[in-house]
Amino acid sequence: MTRKRASSYSKKRLRNLPQYKDMPEEELDALIESKLLNITKHEDFEERIKDQIEEFGEDYDLEDLKANDLLTLRALAQAYIKLEDFENYDYDLRTNKELELDDMLDMDKLNNIMSKLRGDISKMQDDLQITKKARKGDTDATVLSELERLKKAASEFYEERMSYIFCPKCNMLLATIWVLYPEEKSNKITLKCDRKIPISDNEYEICGHKFTVTTKELLAKRGINSDKVPDTFK
Repeated sequence: MTRKRASSYSKKRLRNLPQYKDMPEEELDALIESKLLNITKHEDFEERIKDQIEEFGEDYDLEDLKANDLLTLRALAQAYIKLEDFENYDYDLRTNKELELDDMLDMDKLNNIMSKLRGDISKMQDDLQITKKARKGDTDATVLSELERLKKAASEFYEERMSYIFCPKCNMLLATIWVLYPEEKSNKITLKCDRKIPISDNEYEICGHKFTVTTKELLAKRGINSDKVPDTFK
């Protein structure tokens, strides 16, 4: 059977201490009650700190915090609790219809304390460098946004490095190429356009234009061999 540990403030234990040996019974009982009340208040405060840290954990990523960070986190939770209590007290003072001078002075001191607390909270948040947890919707939106950014960047990268060869006769895009050595004079590309060009409802003709382009020419014209091309390629 497990024995229950006796309270540190048992009457018998206090009586053995010199300062309480001759204290009247009623005063000793009152002293014990006061000390036990303080213990209860301390436990309540610890519970509030625990709840506040758990609340932080719902909104912030606290997994990688080191030992000194955890101490700062506890101090941050206490600061939040104090600020909440002071704000409630300030509200009680302000809603009192019969404010006296002492109340006004208390409010002024209280505002200074709360202002300092807010500054301390801000500094501790910066020291911890904790980031908000992304909500699922925010995460999905961020992923989609990042994919769009990557697609755009890939498209711009592709467009900047590729060369476009158009038929000089009908402006049909015939080839998209990338050349490692575009300045080499002997690098040439010969193409024949087989585009079908309608001439009536049931008839068409083949463009048939044959031409040669050098990679050096493409380089000089910024990757496009013809001036008669759609605006999207200019």
